[in-house]
Amino acid sequence: MASYRDESVKRDGFASKYGRFTAHHIERIDGSVLQRMFVPKVTREGQRELYHHGSSFIRSQLKHYGVKFDEAEFSGNGTVLMRKTLLAGRCDKVPDHITALQRQMHTEWLETQTPQQLATKPSWVMEKYFLRSGQPDSTKTATVVGIPFEPSSKYRSDLVEAASKVPGLQCATGYGPKTQVVFMGWTSAAVKKAANEHPAKEKKEVQALKQEHEDGRTAKHNAYLEALKEKRGPKKYSPVGSYMIDCEEITDNWPDDAKNMTLNIRTTEERGVYEAKFDFGMFIGAMVICDNKATLVRYCAELDREAESRLSDGSMGFGDDDDADADIGNKSASSSKRKAPEAPRGRGRPPKQAKSAENQKAQPRTFYLRLKGHETGEGQIYPDAEKGAIKFKDEKMASFLGKASLPFEGESIPFTGRKISDQPSPKARGGEWENYSDRAEGYARRRRWR
Repeated sequence: MASYRDESVKRDGFASKYGRFTAHHIERIDGSVLQRMFVPKVTREGQRELYHHGSSFIRSQLKHYGVKFDEAEFSGNGTVLMRKTLLAGRCDKVPDHITALQRQMHTEWLETQTPQQLATKPSWVMEKYFLRSGQPDSTKTATVVGIPFEPSSKYRSDLVEAASKVPGLQCATGYGPKTQVVFMGWTSAAVKKAANEHPAKEKKEVQALKQEHEDGRTAKHNAYLEALKEKRGPKKYSPVGSYMIDCEEITDNWPDDAKNMTLNIRTTEERGVYEAKFDFGMFIGAMVICDNKATLVRYCAELDREAESRLSDGSMGFGDDDDADADIGNKSASSSKRKAPEAPRGRGRPPKQAKSAENQKAQPRTFYLRLKGHETGEGQIYPDAEKGAIKFKDEKMASFLGKASLPFEGESIPFTGRKISDQPSPKARGGEWENYSDRAEGYARRRRWR
């Protein structure tokens, strides 16, 4: 768990950060408002502040106005002393030394902030780099300053407008592959040069980061291959394990989500059938794979029946109101995709068979798959199973080529997998098949709109 870092500048009992100047964690209240709160008696407004802050409220305001007092004068929550101070006119004006301290501490806090942190506050950018006492000062910052924004940010135009109001300040925007940066400075040629160079510079940086990330992933796969070579005894290969996934279509459309895509395959009680959790960045969920199409269809149909049964009896905790609303925008549980050919009930392990040449045959390399999942933005569930297949490169099952239909992406989307462990990760993102039934989708949709 990350520890909290206090970014405030503190001095003489005051604290300053994000434009807030506080004493006892409370900002200054205007003297006329304090008069209204406490003279001639405590109003409901004053009572509310005392309720929220206790005696700290009175102490904070006395501190803000530079009022010193003996602790013997402070009784109860301090309202008597507050009234006496107000009637004496001691809260009519903030002492000059406290006003100066407030400006100084705010300036010091600005120095602790990066350009990214200041991007949403154009006035603070001007204060930190280009103004002194509210006036343009070309000696304050001699270099070009760049403030980065996300491509869709609405704050860029605000900063450009703020810069245009500072006499003599030059401004130009550079549009890179990841950010658009507003460059500002006092020399037009230097500002334009920085803006023109930004796209190529950032592209190079992005490519370097991508290469570094890919080198790390390749190292993980190579480490697995080396470990495989060192294994002693008979080699028994299996699709079970943890795989890194790469998919160009997903990466092109959702580059940030696609950095750590995974597939984690585990065994089931039925020979030749495997279940998996997949994380395709913008789409995560459950997968079933099998080398026999008929067995795959039967197994998935049984998973659907079990999920509907648990939803119907409430064992999955969807509540009684689910049945009452189940027909709202839902497909029937007997929809065409659910009508699989009848097959022997149950998914238990088949009876143990005597060893034979047939049972000793090599593990198949091609597996058919069905997958269900939900998108990671709004959490929309897609309950209809999508089809696909994966083909392993060789008998070691350390890498594969795959194709699958993905909601809002298309049919036969190619992807690849590289193995990094023979054990599925216990921290794998994804879900179970039962999480993505028709009824679960209807329940999730209603929750999103409540």
